[in-house]
Amino acid sequence: MKTRLITSAIGIVLCIVLMILGEVNSIVIRVAIALVTALICGELLTAKGLHKKLFISVPCVVFGLLMPLLCGSLLKYIPLYLFAVVLFSVMVAFHDNIKVEDVMFAFGGTMLLTLSMTSFTLTACSLNGHSSFWVVLTLGVPWLADSGAYFAGVYLGKHKLCPSISPKKTVEGAVGGLISGTLGSLLIGLVFLLIYRGVTINFIPLLIIGLINPIISIIGDLTFSVIKRSCGIKDFGSIMPGHGGMLDRFDSIILCAPLVFVISNLFTVIV
Repeated sequence: MKTRLITSAIGIVLCIVLMILGEVNSIVIRVAIALVTALICGELLTAKGLHKKLFISVPCVVFGLLMPLLCGSLLKYIPLYLFAVVLFSVMVAFHDNIKVEDVMFAFGGTMLLTLSMTSFTLTACSLNGHSSFWVVLTLGVPWLADSGAYFAGVYLGKHKLCPSISPKKTVEGAVGGLISGTLGSLLIGLVFLLIYRGVTINFIPLLIIGLINPIISIIGDLTFSVIKRSCGIKDFGSIMPGHGGMLDRFDSIILCAPLVFVISNLFTVIV
């Protein structure tokens, strides 16, 4: 627990520094997301043992790195197209040495992670310049929901949610996560209403995000738990002591980030 808390504290400090720098120039946020995307793509491939097959892993990691960097321009379609062409060309060229299901795992997993993180980049870097608000909202709601679910599960948990996938998750924990995620979303709005003097925040879309994302974050968490179970591993990596790999921290974000992007385009959230 001590190691986990220390790692979390260091992560929070790094996030704050990145957000401060990102307010000056959004390229900082873009580069940070690109690096995280490349890393989690690498962790996913490593879980399946595909990192050693460089003709698969290199195109996946490069694609994960380039998409968040180029998503703000017409150039974003180039890596998207080239990734598909290269990976399926590899499958044709090395069909005797690689399994089709391995290529499809790499392709589908990399596309899911990269497009999700790309939507995160578009939200954080393309809307009214309030990058810190969007970073905290996108990351904060699922993480607050996860924390709320953990404590509710520890102190109140009695009914297992998905015992065959994640034995520690409970129905009571899920309800606690929903409550903490919803309140957290509204609290984030209130805090930034005080930080950004003179702005207006629409709390209706924040409420929608707070109600839906905690549920989706559980689905994302369980999805990657199934993947880990199928790969016979406990964690995707060890880069974050006490937490596992970077993907172990971002698994609940993957399905949530696109929803924030959609809501931010359907509603005027902050002006």
